[in-house]
Amino acid sequence: MSLRVRITLVVVVIVAAVVAVVGERVYSAADSELTEEVDLDLRNRVATFVNPRSRGIELRAFIGADPTAGRRGPGGLVDDSDPTEALRAAASREIYARLVDRNGSELLALGGAFTGGLDTSAFPQFGQRAKLSGGSIGPDRARVITVAVGDDLFLQMARSMDELDQSLDGLRIRILLISLVALVAAGAAAWFLAGASLQPISRLARAAERVAQTGDLEHPVDGRGNTEVGRLAESFNTMLSALGASRLQQHRLVMDASHELRTPLASLQTNIDLLRSGREIPDEVRRDIINDLGAEIDELGALVAELVDLAADNRGSETPQRMALVDVVIPVVERQQRRTGSSVTVDVVTEAEVEVRPEAMSRAVRNLLENAAKFAPADSPIRVVVDGGKVTVHDAGSGIPERERLAVFDRFYRVESTRAMPGSGLGLAIVKQVAEQHDGRAYAEASPEGGAAVSIEIPTVPPPS
Repeated sequence: MSLRVRITLVVVVIVAAVVAVVGERVYSAADSELTEEVDLDLRNRVATFVNPRSRGIELRAFIGADPTAGRRGPGGLVDDSDPTEALRAAASREIYARLVDRNGSELLALGGAFTGGLDTSAFPQFGQRAKLSGGSIGPDRARVITVAVGDDLFLQMARSMDELDQSLDGLRIRILLISLVALVAAGAAAWFLAGASLQPISRLARAAERVAQTGDLEHPVDGRGNTEVGRLAESFNTMLSALGASRLQQHRLVMDASHELRTPLASLQTNIDLLRSGREIPDEVRRDIINDLGAEIDELGALVAELVDLAADNRGSETPQRMALVDVVIPVVERQQRRTGSSVTVDVVTEAEVEVRPEAMSRAVRNLLENAAKFAPADSPIRVVVDGGKVTVHDAGSGIPERERLAVFDRFYRVESTRAMPGSGLGLAIVKQVAEQHDGRAYAEASPEGGAAVSIEIPTVPPPS
């Protein structure tokens, strides 16, 4: 089931629940109000027979009389003061009346038969308020009122609810029709609104499918707006840009690597062909060729190792740790001194904590030290300065010309005056990559000691509170 269909169904279910609750409340309110009107009419009709007490006594005399006959006053008019005439007047086509005794036996009926909902034991006492209950007149439901008009004489009146039920049936039909229209309208609105809202997601899905099928990363998705979907589209475009940049870097790395590998491979092939030729080669020349092969193999191995380091992204495999930067630098300096025997001093200007991947940061510092050792004069000291989140390595070599200080961090780039020296030109590129992985930077300057000062600088973190 698609997300659009699910959203539409959820909206329809919610609207259906709301309409059902509102419809039930409206129907119940209408039923209650109409029933109260019927009850009020019945109370008004029996009010004249409750007081005074003599009316109950006179109603006893009415028992057994001809219900169609009436007492006439002067001029043949109905005597309204006669309770029997009032009872006949109260009993009409809609109102049925009867007199019953304490046992519930019917003594007189006017208008027709009906059933009451009260048990005789629940009949009110004389002087008490009339009681209302449900009943029936034939197949129709009715409201029945019972009032005591004497110690053992009770008047009951009933009114059919047929007209009220017809009104409620009409109201029920209207509620159902309105509910149906509301559900259809809500479903249609939800369908179109969901389609409009999910259109950016559909574009994202199509863009992802296009990328998967064609590998094309150059067409961003339209992600206008500050909504969640708009931000998702912007994130998707950012991801495409990062993937495109990564692909471009990989392509450049492969092209540069293939170019750099040609020279040692060609030299190896030449020397091997010379050894295979079978010609007489002086022992001294043979030793030089073998030494050259060893040197080329060592250089090729170092180049491959640096290519692997440069191409690998260890951010996912190494967890950042909060630590003092000097704790990263000191072990690397000590290891460098043991390996090369060179003199390296460490000056700590300011201690600060950083959040780094220790192995990656150690490799960057090691590359800075190896770069300084390679170009510094023999027996000249190398000075490392740690200042907050910055590590700077000073050497007394020939330095880096100002016009080349940015280019030295590019892959395979080597300063023009040192291109005859061994090296791959990847050491400082790795330093730059590590710096960028830690939201920092790498740069080169002139050193007060006459050579180069190459630095890696990353943000520090505030001390814990």
